[in-house]
Amino acid sequence: MHLAVDVSRIRYVSIIRLEGGESILSLPYATMTVDPDLIAGFVTAVIIFAKTPIRTIRKAAYDILIEVGKQVLILLVVDPVPDETPYRNQLKEILKKFETRYEESLSDFDGDIRLFREFCFSILVHFPYHQIDHDLVPLKRKGEQIPYRVGEVDEKMEEFEDFINGKRSLGEIVNRIALTDGEVMAVASALAKFKWIHFKKPLTNKDVLVRLECDPMVIERLKAQYGKPVDDLIRCFDGSQEIQEITQTLPYDTSAIWFLINLLVDTGCLGLAGLQPLG
Repeated sequence: MHLAVDVSRIRYVSIIRLEGGESILSLPYATMTVDPDLIAGFVTAVIIFAKTPIRTIRKAAYDILIEVGKQVLILLVVDPVPDETPYRNQLKEILKKFETRYEESLSDFDGDIRLFREFCFSILVHFPYHQIDHDLVPLKRKGEQIPYRVGEVDEKMEEFEDFINGKRSLGEIVNRIALTDGEVMAVASALAKFKWIHFKKPLTNKDVLVRLECDPMVIERLKAQYGKPVDDLIRCFDGSQEIQEITQTLPYDTSAIWFLINLLVDTGCLGLAGLQPLG
């Protein structure tokens, strides 16, 4: 479903109530220079007052794709894409699910938008924060509060976390768990974004690692056990050099260094460049 969609281009998704014009659900993907609420207000005004249906608004740095339903509209802020069709197909599905699920709540809307926040997960099934290689192995770490981790979403995330053992790849979890492939990708990308998991794969000399924000107590414990090499490795891995370039410059036994590198990856203090949790 996601093959034709490049989620790295997505910046923001918002669902707006047509009658009141307010955003009742928003899901940011990337930092924007323009306030998303201003975009939502602008789009709503254009839709309400336009005499002809408007489906795309093109700005200098991004496009706004719009799909209008009976009670709400959904907008997608995205970097310019060569073909809008796959994005629109997903928007239409999301819109249909939302209006079906919340038809009664939308008809008797009382201003409380908290009941809609759980639907963020349904958006992520269509547009995950990022696509993750199924060969990668998720590892647990301490993260930040996930605003939509409530109800069924919390249950799905707990179910996924129960399958994480530091050895199973994402693909193996997909084959074992009751969740769909799309739900697994939604959960994994959300947990990664909010720093509850990071990923590893069998490391090679050519891999590039970066420092991650791990528990300081973990680092102190490793330093107490293994001494100065831990500090040296954390200092050297800044995402600019391959592992082999760093190991060649350090005055330590190669096998011992590789042991520490894998240990630092497993504990969440180092991670593959490009795979660190998204902010």
